[in-house]
Amino acid sequence: MKRIRWRIQPMAFAVILWMLLTDRGGVALMTLTAAILHEAGHILAAVLLRVPLRALRMDLLGARLDVSGRVLSYGEEWILCAAGPLTSLTLAALASLLWGVTPYAVTFSCASLILGLLNLLPIRTFDGGRMLETFLRAYCSERVLRVLMCATTFSFLFLLWAIAVYFLLRANDGVSLLCFSMSLFSRFFDGTEDGCFSNSG
Repeated sequence: MKRIRWRIQPMAFAVILWMLLTDRGGVALMTLTAAILHEAGHILAAVLLRVPLRALRMDLLGARLDVSGRVLSYGEEWILCAAGPLTSLTLAALASLLWGVTPYAVTFSCASLILGLLNLLPIRTFDGGRMLETFLRAYCSERVLRVLMCATTFSFLFLLWAIAVYFLLRANDGVSLLCFSMSLFSRFFDGTEDGCFSNSG
């Protein structure tokens, strides 16, 4: 397999660097480690499936692998998407066995659990959304698929936003989740990432 190119958005690099430099409790480091291992799960699945990878792109909303060379079957696409959340959830369970040994295990376990569950949400650009889209593509026309994915994506983005607002109002926490959900909403409405309001299709 050819070497994968790493492409990181300058703003994402700056935010990650700032988080690591100001990290006092190890939360940013453990979260970044969980995210890297999540992507490693995708890469391992690609290696096992012999899927050629061109690049790993990172921005403020996460990472994405670019596949090159051939069209994936529905099964390959589904397995490739599922590998990241499966890796995160497995590592969260394994790290929980070390909770009494080091506080870093608790932080890493929680970060991996949240990352795995968040990525399983059926939001179009998330792993769960791509898994659902792959499944539906085998049974639906493109028009029906687009309507279903847009409705599902909007519903779960609204749910994320509502949860963030709830935490913000009830516990004076949740600013990060609110910013994250609003960023996803803006991507959904501006047509980025083949959103529902893009001019394509």
